[in-house]
Amino acid sequence: MSFESSCQDPILPSDTKHILHHGLSVFTAALFITGEMAGTGLLALPKAMDQAGWYGLISTFVLCMLSGYSGIRLGDCWTMLREMNPVYSEEGSRSPFQVIATEGAGRIGKYVLIFVIYFQLLGARIIHQRCYQTGVVFLLLAAQNLQSLFDAIHAHLPVCIWIIIVAALLLGPCWLGTPKDSWPIAIGAMVCTAIACVFITISTLIHYRTIQRYEPSTVTFKSFSFSMGTMFFAWGGSAMFPTIQVDMRQPHRFHVAVLIAYSILLVFYLPVSIVGYVVYGSQVQDNILKNLPKNFLRYTVEILITGHLATAFTIVLNPIFQGFEELTHVPKHFCWQRAVLRSGIVLFLAFMAETIPHFGAILAFIGSSTVSILGFILPVVCFVMIKVHSTQLVHEKLFETIFRVLPKWDITLLAIALLVGLYGALASSYSSFSDLINPTSYVKPCWLNSSSADEKPSNLSLF
Repeated sequence: MSFESSCQDPILPSDTKHILHHGLSVFTAALFITGEMAGTGLLALPKAMDQAGWYGLISTFVLCMLSGYSGIRLGDCWTMLREMNPVYSEEGSRSPFQVIATEGAGRIGKYVLIFVIYFQLLGARIIHQRCYQTGVVFLLLAAQNLQSLFDAIHAHLPVCIWIIIVAALLLGPCWLGTPKDSWPIAIGAMVCTAIACVFITISTLIHYRTIQRYEPSTVTFKSFSFSMGTMFFAWGGSAMFPTIQVDMRQPHRFHVAVLIAYSILLVFYLPVSIVGYVVYGSQVQDNILKNLPKNFLRYTVEILITGHLATAFTIVLNPIFQGFEELTHVPKHFCWQRAVLRSGIVLFLAFMAETIPHFGAILAFIGSSTVSILGFILPVVCFVMIKVHSTQLVHEKLFETIFRVLPKWDITLLAIALLVGLYGALASSYSSFSDLINPTSYVKPCWLNSSSADEKPSNLSLF
């Protein structure tokens, strides 16, 4: 049995005509989307609710709808390209989002995507002490969680050391080829997040009976902008969508996977956001775990979040791995070249994580708009342009084709998604600017000070 075939999705049979054998089922694709998107951003949503007030609930539903719609339209781009070019239908692509961007927006779209997606997945974003999902930050957050857990049993190691340990442990799983080869990882990521959400909600409700009541914060334009920046991160993740779709048995049904995934995400996000906001009010922390009492439930949640980070690390970085393999002509089957290349990328990420305290604010400011570009702006532009290219008549102008081939409701949603994406890019950049000019954001990297990534030690013990 080969390395690739040892992990096949068991959920659907693969004998249907015109589908990819040994690919992902619709449900498993939904698990990949959920496992990739629901993670550390979840922990900051109660704070985002406090910054936006109950308007944050409206923002949650609006962003869920628009992000899901944009994700579906991104999937439609790949479906149209498969119909237009049999090569994509038969062989797929290691960099499907790059293909979509090139076909939809030309060379400019291709290079914008390359910069944005690589910066987002390899870079780091730290906004008001909240870390959001990138390859580097997965390592950093997992290391911090492990330090917290081991400190509770009086076994202290600096975060800088834990980063190296975590990176070493994740080398093996990163060698798995494409999403269809690692479906158990997607299931593990989603299960960890689901149980963590339940435990956070239960712990918060139990804590409600023993703490004083806190009033919510006053909502201002600045606080609302901070809130929107957080929510955009929580609903971002479409950079991975085309890679998942390519590995599906029925890629044309990707929209169903998106609908399932976003329904699950709402079930995850709403209880944690609402309960955390109602219970802690203006005292809710940037990371809600800091509000929870140090007991069995909190430590269990930290273990589960660490498990999510470890399992989702491979999912999030898969487009990067495949992109470099395409660039360097690494064979598609498992080989030593894949192991060496991916190990090198993980080690580079570990080095970046050791350096992140030094320039995290700069990366935050530059990278704060990447989610909006990938999740809203590029999908809309690429869908419209690919649709136009495939149906435009001779001597017909761009807008004439758009209004001819797209219904008015579709055009309206596309325009709203584009405008919201532009607003999200501006709001996220605005919310990160204060960190950029804050001198305390710049500290020595780990390779100059091994304790620079550590938080203040706590005297509380697990036993």
